[in-house]
Amino acid sequence: MVKKILRIVLWVITGVALVVLFAFGRKHYLETPLKGIHFELERSHKTGFVQKDSIISYAEAICDLEHHAAIGSVNLTKIQQLLDGNPWIEKASAYIGLNDTLSIKAKEFEPVLRVFNQDRRSVYVTQDGVIFPSSPHYSPRVIIASGNFVFPTPGKSSCVTDSVYAQTGINEALTIAMTINQDPFLTGSIGQIYRNENNEYELMVNNVSARVILGDTIAVDDKLSRLAILLDKYNGTEELATYKTLNLKYNNQIVCTK
Repeated sequence: MVKKILRIVLWVITGVALVVLFAFGRKHYLETPLKGIHFELERSHKTGFVQKDSIISYAEAICDLEHHAAIGSVNLTKIQQLLDGNPWIEKASAYIGLNDTLSIKAKEFEPVLRVFNQDRRSVYVTQDGVIFPSSPHYSPRVIIASGNFVFPTPGKSSCVTDSVYAQTGINEALTIAMTINQDPFLTGSIGQIYRNENNEYELMVNNVSARVILGDTIAVDDKLSRLAILLDKYNGTEELATYKTLNLKYNNQIVCTK
């Protein structure tokens, strides 16, 4: 019986000692000065929308890195709000690692389309339909849509299905752009999408002066497939140069006018 009591007392003392050691270690860790900030940004190009130096500077100010502030005083919630408030960041996280450094990981939005409204203000659109504002610092090479588009430019990311954008034609332009991007030949041939006053779509094809009339987005893959066949066969020839319009609106044919 005495041995059992001693064993219980020993376990209790050991447990208390571990708690004390943990509390002491945690206190020491929280009082340790933050050593620095490491920012890891995922994007497909060397340059992009997100200004890394600017985010690091803001993060340093929040952490009071200049005055060697302790790890326990770092406001991770404020750091996360800084990242979430950036309209060009798709997702991000921030944490303090075992090396006493604040680690920030972020992924930048990847656009496939840029759309200009009638006021010549533009937004970018991802393949998933996320809309985000343009930037004076970076303009990636993507398909451009312009013409009869009326929409506000957001201060943060939005979506093509949101009520303010649902009827603007951006979603239809995205459908056309995504179909074009599936074909390397068309991607290299088509530079712009134009929405005319009838809300029908036209394509601006490189080195082709004719108006290419797509119409609506019904069977857009078939329409573009017919266009690819025509361009592959006649692009650069005198015959194609004589046409005024190439109309893809009709089934199984391209109606051309001279």
